[in-house]
Amino acid sequence: MTKFIMMVGLPGSGKSLRAKNLAVKENAIIHSSDNLRQELFGDKNTQDNNEELFKELHRRIKHDLKGEQNVIYDATNISYKRRKVFLEELKKINCEKICYLVATPYEKCLDQNKNRERKIPEHVIKKMYLTFCIPQYYEGWDEIKIIWNDEGYIFDTHELFYGENGLTYIEQDNPNHTLTIGNHCLKCYELCTEQIDDIDVSIAALYHDIGKRFTKQFKNSKGEDTDIAHYYQHHLVSAYDSMFYLRWLDDYTMLNVVKYIQWHMQPFFIKTDKAKNKLINLIGQTAYEKLLILHEADKLAK
Repeated sequence: MTKFIMMVGLPGSGKSLRAKNLAVKENAIIHSSDNLRQELFGDKNTQDNNEELFKELHRRIKHDLKGEQNVIYDATNISYKRRKVFLEELKKINCEKICYLVATPYEKCLDQNKNRERKIPEHVIKKMYLTFCIPQYYEGWDEIKIIWNDEGYIFDTHELFYGENGLTYIEQDNPNHTLTIGNHCLKCYELCTEQIDDIDVSIAALYHDIGKRFTKQFKNSKGEDTDIAHYYQHHLVSAYDSMFYLRWLDDYTMLNVVKYIQWHMQPFFIKTDKAKNKLINLIGQTAYEKLLILHEADKLAK
């Protein structure tokens, strides 16, 4: 069967190099957003006309797949909504849909970016890090494969909580929390373990707020200085970083744990049945019910 392969990864993660290696292995054509920018606009760095760019990119991908040519889609592809929409477009094409997630620590992406010929501004990589959604099977994938690119970086849970600048020593500086970040995570883990016999949910509880250390800022969403700390997008940073602490799990289980971390804030924003049903339709009824247990533990762990 014809293969559609989508690369997913931050700038500097090494995904384009992996795409080239896969192209040889799979006898596939690479369609790259950067290369198409150069072709259409004469500059790989331009971010203008993105709608036109991706419309043409998707057209070419579908054309080659219909011609029974294996295709690799090389772009950051960090949005689950855009991934899901494109997979919907491919339903009429008989092809195997495979996602390759290039899991590279954020700091390593920054380091590798410094050695690239075409450097991406650090603030751009940071913005993507803050909005990165880990691929999940409910998006429509036949298979999700992980390419680990974390050599030289050590991720130790004990160090995370109790090492220098460990989470158990970082105050939240927010009236909604009296516990430190680390103690809140530990308490949430304890409560989840008491409420549900599901190790995936309990593990998610332990790591669900680890991204707060990176996202902590004394500014509101308007950029105004505040007396209390805010943690915008911490759930996505937590999900991304947790992957590297969970490498002892098989990939399928790890992704399931990350799913709960990635969505753990959503119940706070569900105000209508429509919003609730939208989330249930995405992740499934069982996962939604388990997410609510994590949500309740998150609220009580104070």
